[in-house]
Order: sequence, then structure tokens, then C-alpha cells
Amino acid sequence: MNQVKNVLSSLFEPLTKPETYENLGIKLILILIYILVALIVIAILNKVIEQGFKLQNKSSKGNKKRSRTLVSLVQNVVKYIVWFIVVTTILSKFGISVEGIIASAGVVGLAVGFGAQTIVKDIITGFFIIFENQFDVGDYVKINSGGTTVAEGTVKSIGLRSTRINTITGELTILPNGSMGEITNYSITNGFAIVNIPVSVDENLDKVEKRLNKLFTAMRSKYYLFITDPVVDGIDSIDETKVTFRISAETIPGEGASGSRILRKEIQRVFVQEGIKLPQPIYIKSTDAKDKA
Repeated sequence: MNQVKNVLSSLFEPLTKPETYENLGIKLILILIYILVALIVIAILNKVIEQGFKLQNKSSKGNKKRSRTLVSLVQNVVKYIVWFIVVTTILSKFGISVEGIIASAGVVGLAVGFGAQTIVKDIITGFFIIFENQFDVGDYVKINSGGTTVAEGTVKSIGLRSTRINTITGELTILPNGSMGEITNYSITNGFAIVNIPVSVDENLDKVEKRLNKLFTAMRSKYYLFITDPVVDGIDSIDETKVTFRISAETIPGEGASGSRILRKEIQRVFVQEGIKLPQPIYIKSTDAKDKA
């Protein structure tokens, strides 16, 4: 019985001393200071990293999208390092041996290794995505997993464990890197805008082609996304009512569909100005019912 009393006394006795609360208050204040300093250091380092890559882009012909990707990666790594230092410092202030925790990390790692396989897979895949340059921040991609599309849109950020993708309808999709199977990147090579434009079979085809070429010469300077002047490839088909011209243009990566929409708009505007006729349907009046009457 006396032993129980001694144990309880040793546990509750520090709570009756003012020094205990003073020390606890000082430690809590120090924790808040460490957290505040960590946030300030992270913000400063993030700015330094961004400015460093901006200077690199100005001094060399670097890939800006690649730089944004590396900025995101370096900022993530710096953030993890700073918080690791802060946590270990706080633990040491409470008398917890950080060296002992690190020494036992191997044993703990074996215990949780099976449960952490997914996280390790995500991190390793993240490194391969970044260093193999599979895609960069700002690229338009489609991600498949097991033959099913799980995300399609513009890459917002690439982290060690996950990737954020903004879909075309505005949703933000966060994918673990290890879940990505087939990746289609639409932003690596130049795109192509291809449209088929029908005109009336009665039109002067040489005149139509000449007017289109005049339009296309001015379009490249008007729209930044065209790498080359649009060209009339030729006549794609002919039938009773229409002649179809095939028109193509090389665009910057990922802008083939936008280029096609611009071509249709500009061509329609010119057709209205020049009076170039579109094909009209042929109506056939049936007289079978009248003959029978």
C-alpha cells in the first residue's frame, strides 16, 4: 500500500509546484516560436528558390515548364527538411532523445514497412516522373490506370508523393504517383489543326483557294498559337452539292483543337465578306401521291 502511495505521490507532486507550470509555459512559447520561425524560413526559401530559377531562365534558354516543375519539387523537399529540424528540436526540448528515435528507426521501419509500401511506391514513381521528364507543370495530360482514364487536364503541381491535375471542367484531381499507369502527354510535340471546309460546287475553286491563302498569310501574326501559316492541302472530296477543302496548320503543343476552332471562325467570316456560298441541300419533290389521286 505504501508503494502505491509513493508512486502516486511521485506522479502528482510535480503538479503542485509552480515551477512545473512555468517550465511548461516556457516550452509552449518556444514551440510557438519554432513553428513561426519555420513558417517564415519556408516562405523566404520558397521565394529564393523561385527567384533563382527565374534568373536561370533569363540567362539561358531553359524550359520554363521544366523550371516550374523543379521549383515545386525543391520547395517540397525544403519544406520537409525544415519541419523535420523543427520537430526534432521540439522533442529535444521535452527531454526526448532524438538519437534514440533515429537509432530505433530501423526496427520501426521493419514493423511498418509492409504498411508503407504504397507510400514508398508513390515517392519512387514521383522521382521517375520528374527525372525522366514524363510531364511538367503546365502540360496537358491524360492519365490511365488499368486501361481506364482516371484524370485528364492541366498539371498544376508535381510532388514526391502525388500530382495535382486541373480538369477542363474545373475540378482538381489529386493522384498518388504510384497509381498512374499509361500517361499521354499532349504538350511535348507540336499540335496540328486540321479542318474540312465545304463550299458550293458552283464556286470558282481557284478563287476560293486564292482568297483562303490571303487570309492564312495574315493569321499567323494575329494568333500566337500558329507555328506555321495554315495551308490548303487540296480538295478532300466532291459530291453533287459541295467541294470540300482540307486545311491544316501546325500549332504550339496542346493547341490543335483551339487552332481548328479559330480556322473555322476566320474562314466563315471571309466567306460572308466575299459572298462565297456554302453548299445547299437539294430538295426533291415527290409526285407519287398526286399521280395516284
